[in-house]
Amino acid sequence: MIEPTFSEFNTAIPLLSGIKQKVLPHAIAQGCSPGRIFVDTVETPRLALAWSAVGYYLLAGDPAVGHDFTEASRVLTEIFVPASQAGGENGFILVPSHEGWKEHLPHLLPGREVIEIYRRPFHFDAAQFALLGDWRERIPAGFHLQVMDAALAEKLGTLSTWSSLSAFLENGLGVVLLEGDQIASTCTSVFASRDLMEIDMHTQEPYRRRGLAVLTASAFIEECLRRGRQPNWECFWDNEPSTALALKLGFTAEPDYPVYYWEA
Repeated sequence: MIEPTFSEFNTAIPLLSGIKQKVLPHAIAQGCSPGRIFVDTVETPRLALAWSAVGYYLLAGDPAVGHDFTEASRVLTEIFVPASQAGGENGFILVPSHEGWKEHLPHLLPGREVIEIYRRPFHFDAAQFALLGDWRERIPAGFHLQVMDAALAEKLGTLSTWSSLSAFLENGLGVVLLEGDQIASTCTSVFASRDLMEIDMHTQEPYRRRGLAVLTASAFIEECLRRGRQPNWECFWDNEPSTALALKLGFTAEPDYPVYYWEA
């Protein structure tokens, strides 16, 4: 397989658009989030593999078409996995464009114990979000929200999925809820395309079960929309708290889709 130059990434976009993860393929192809792309041929690719800094690998193309599985396996196991391990990852997830790729996993990942798990995507409904009303009225006394600046981004370590601080500040977004100087809850874009931002939510243990995540995420979503971007929510199928929070914020769950997990 061939690793095209960034200017050639656009030839892989039609294939990568078949991935059900709505943000990551475009985030990589557009250069908004760090990643690498390999294709079988640059001009008219039939097979594309993409590496991301979050340990997710994207596999796109028609599984019914004959492909060089040996070469694809080499890219996955000898290039992608070592690159992820260098960043501290030891668990990897393959996100295919079609469920038909499942039967080819023994050729793509020989000798690996691969587990089928599921991701749950959501659709954002701005009208449902608006029904939350004025969430600002529910901010507790002593708390305040702040859009993440360079100092907060570095302090919170949000740069692990971004190529640089400047890339995060230019293409991403973060909102922090603080009690005085104490960070209570954060909502950040773990990655982003030109149109969409992938939400990552975290509330510190002492502040959980108090409705603060809804406030922080609401501020994020509102700022996201103000910037002309759409928020995106996705989680694992068994993450009930994440699903419940998404539903409160105006997201509607779509059908789960399979992905494949293995460890080094």
